[in-house]
Amino acid sequence: MRASEIREMNPEEMQMKLEDLQEELRSLRFGHVMQQVSNPLQIRSIRRDIARITTIMAERERESGASVPEAATVEAVEGDEA
Repeated sequence: MRASEIREMNPEEMQMKLEDLQEELRSLRFGHVMQQVSNPLQIRSIRRDIARITTIMAERERESGASVPEAATVEAVEGDEA
C-alpha cells in the first residue's frame, strides 16, 4: 500500500485498515511459528503498511493540534520556571 493511497482515506477508513492489518499480522506471526506461512516476507510488508498508517495518522494529529501559536507555548513554559 502506498502512502498516497493512505492519505486519500478518511480517519475511520484508516483506523479500520489498521485494525485489519494488525489482525492479519497476528495471524501470519502465528502461522510463521507453526511453519504454515508460504511467504514470510509478507510479514515485513504488513509491518511496513502498519507503520505507514500510524505515521500518517500522527501527522494528521499534529496538523490539527498545531493551531496553537508557538509564542504562546514558549511563554507558558518560561512562566513555569519562575
